[in-house]
Order: sequence, then C-alpha cells, then structure tokens
Amino acid sequence: MDLPTAWNLDDKSTNLSVDSSVLRVNYEGLGESEEDAGAIRANNPIPPQCKLFYFEVDIIDEGKNKIIGIGFCEKKVDLNRMPGWDDV
Repeated sequence: MDLPTAWNLDDKSTNLSVDSSVLRVNYEGLGESEEDAGAIRANNPIPPQCKLFYFEVDIIDEGKNKIIGIGFCEKKVDLNRMPGWDDV
C-alpha cells in the first residue's frame, strides 16, 4: 500500500514551488485575486482502506492577505483553485 509521503512535483499549480526535500511548498503567486490560487497534490492518494490518516502542516508565513486553504481533493480538481471551491 503506497501512502502519501511527499509532494508531487508534477501535480501542482504554477503558483507554487517545492524545495529539494519535496516536503516544503512555497507560494509564488501575487495573492491578489482568485486567479492567484494554487494547490498541490501528494505523491500518492490516501488509500480508501485507511480508516484513519494523520498529517501535519506548519504555516511558516501566512502571507500578506492571510488566505490559506488546506484540504483534500480528487484527481480531476483544478489546481489553480482552492480546495473546495468547485463542485466536481
């Protein structure tokens, strides 16, 4: 069973960059409108047979506008939108 262990470099918004550890994500957009949103997926999805899955997120810099969204999404969700913005 493959669990999520890092960020997926090939499955992210262009407004984001990932450091060499593949564990830290940096936002590089303008943060001025909805078009500046960005999301990233993990290297593996959480398997359905996992009844409980734990993860942590440290916010190092909340940004000028303090707009941060953390959530889960399906593969078909647009990564230039925030999690939960669109019905899929």
